[in-house]
Amino acid sequence: MNQFEGVPSQAPARTGVIAFDRRAAGLTGIVIKGFLLSLVTFSIYRFWYISNLRRFFWGRTIVAGSPAEYLGTGKELFLGFVVALAILVPVYLVLFLLGFAIPALAPFAAPISFVFLFVLGQYALFRGRRYRASRTRWRGIRLAQDGSGFAYAGRASLWWLATILTLGLAFPFMRAALERFRIDHTLIGQSRMRSTATGRSILLPWLMFYIVGLLPIIASLLALLAASGFDLPSDLLIQDPATEKSKLIFNPAYADTPLSLYGGLVLGAASVSIPLAVILIPYYRARETRAFLNAASLGAARLASSLRARQFYWPYFLYMLALIGFVSALGIVFALLVPILAADNPSAGTQAAVLAASALLYLGALIGFTVIYVRTVTVRLWHAVATTTQIENLPALEAVLASSRPPASGLNEGLADALDVGGALEIGF
Repeated sequence: MNQFEGVPSQAPARTGVIAFDRRAAGLTGIVIKGFLLSLVTFSIYRFWYISNLRRFFWGRTIVAGSPAEYLGTGKELFLGFVVALAILVPVYLVLFLLGFAIPALAPFAAPISFVFLFVLGQYALFRGRRYRASRTRWRGIRLAQDGSGFAYAGRASLWWLATILTLGLAFPFMRAALERFRIDHTLIGQSRMRSTATGRSILLPWLMFYIVGLLPIIASLLALLAASGFDLPSDLLIQDPATEKSKLIFNPAYADTPLSLYGGLVLGAASVSIPLAVILIPYYRARETRAFLNAASLGAARLASSLRARQFYWPYFLYMLALIGFVSALGIVFALLVPILAADNPSAGTQAAVLAASALLYLGALIGFTVIYVRTVTVRLWHAVATTTQIENLPALEAVLASSRPPASGLNEGLADALDVGGALEIGF
């Protein structure tokens, strides 16, 4: 059956808008409650906290006049995490014991474990998205995702291998290929989405990031490897004998060798390129998000994004200003609190007062940093992506029919959380 039958092809296309309330009333309470309960429950409450955050952001995202809904629960995520751990713990144990049972495999135990867990992590990422899609509903229509998680993991692993072999140049093509796979397996009701994302659409912003942030470090590292005959000495970095802390320094024995010169080049390149790379990350993310949104469609309905890089920079700029103000306020409170505590506890002395004030302010700082980040960065990035995206030919979207497909299990995201590759919120589709 044609989902879009009956939509006039010659009629003027009606555009749908996406809105989000940036004021986000009630969000601060959710964050503080989630932080404190996660702290006292040794992070177990985080599953309910994540669900509350998603429900908040989904419900305040208005698509063509109707809010989205998030139907997932913290209990589902927690049970999925427990089941995932029951699967992963034996795997970890087998990999650990292999090094003892077969001495010849001992040198390869760590690389084998890394490769296995990396591939499993890619599988978990895809399956975690399936869970989130199946718990998302709009106008009573549930989203879904099909496709094989193993196929996605295989593609992702091969693309990462190609990215490593090309020293990062294949990265935008990898991102586009995986985006096409995800979107092409995304369903809204009975209708399937499509993506025409290409690596060329994000190649220029990636090259800007690559040339400024990665190329100098890669080139200096290759020069260092060449100077050592691609066999770096194990004692190139040693612990500083002048300090009790585990601080690494360059071995003075190599001070008059080419290794010293090229090692200095690596440090110099990193000290310049890493800050520049950090500055360019919002630019690349904004360009990639806009390109991928513009490539997504559902039949005749298409997404159109006008997102600008400055809309990704502004939240981080405000975040830095808010942090400076918050830390300054904490310093003033600390300076006022210590004399008061010392006066109330003369027998304990000033040192105990300082420790008590430090503990209280440390907890307050953690809560404050979390609240400030969510309200100034997460909310504004979400608002920027939502409000700069429109739906072209809205009647084609409104013609979508609901599906009877059952929702996915919480184990899908539990595995991602157990491998620490899952996230509370993802900006973008």
